[in-house]
Amino acid sequence: MRKLSLEEFVQQAMPFLDRDLPSLVKRPLNINYVRQVMPLIQERAKTLAAVPQLANFFFLDEPQYSIELLLSHNLDATTAIQAIVVTLQKLKTIESWSAQSLEDTLRPLIVELNLSTGEFFGLLRVAITGRTAAPPLFQTMAILGKEKSLKRLSIAQQRLSP
Repeated sequence: MRKLSLEEFVQQAMPFLDRDLPSLVKRPLNINYVRQVMPLIQERAKTLAAVPQLANFFFLDEPQYSIELLLSHNLDATTAIQAIVVTLQKLKTIESWSAQSLEDTLRPLIVELNLSTGEFFGLLRVAITGRTAAPPLFQTMAILGKEKSLKRLSIAQQRLSP
């Protein structure tokens, strides 16, 4: 998979994405968006058949996950909600939505919130992707875009709220 050019990988992956992404994903797929997503998937995919499962959260309106998964780094709901609220406030101020600007904005919050890197980024990763293991968080959020990323964090906050 890694030996293919990006364009070859995209062309070979498209039939699998078309066939195996959840039915609620809008078709036809936006090829330009697929080209943005595939570099993060290509390095992880062992087979083309694995691509839709690895990439599905990029195409869904919101990822599916349990509250337990959201709190999987020994966080309590109150701490997680606080972290998401502060994160949302900071992210709303970003004008240039890029992996670098996201990292520059989010890394200092670890100290501010008194959380470990794993706790903080683990929480955000699940809120954004629905998974504990996914492509790099900042790149993922950059591809998803500001609106979708903020929406997913807001949904996580709502799910955690009593």
